[in-house]
Amino acid sequence: MHFPKRYFVLFSLTTAISLWTVSCTQSKVSECKKIMEVANRAVSEAKSVTKGEKANDPKSVMQAADAMEKASRAMEAINVKDEKLQDYQAGFINVYRDTSKATRNFIAASQKNDRSAAEAARLGVQQATTLEKQIVADFNTYCSGS
Repeated sequence: MHFPKRYFVLFSLTTAISLWTVSCTQSKVSECKKIMEVANRAVSEAKSVTKGEKANDPKSVMQAADAMEKASRAMEAINVKDEKLQDYQAGFINVYRDTSKATRNFIAASQKNDRSAAEAARLGVQQATTLEKQIVADFNTYCSGS
């Protein structure tokens, strides 16, 4: 009689652990998907308002800055439980805010014909976008399970 009870307990424990593992995996996949949707939307919106000749139009560039700010708020609104994903989420938020701020500073400096401030702002945008590339690469690796 002890064998069936022991197997029943082991089977129940194994089943519970398996369900918990699948549950955690589903949560990670779902959280990755939410973050990815916001990130893709941010890039898409910024590209759409600055493509072609619009890239030189201050109003279009300002719309791109607005899109980045909007993306930072959308990213912030995602409820993420996975600690590693929280780090990526924070990274995306910082990149979007830094890009938006540097873009606005660039437009302001350009309008004032302040070359040094414009150059500093351009470097800020460049740093933010370089950091974004690394975050995206690390995020994709983590979410793909590689």
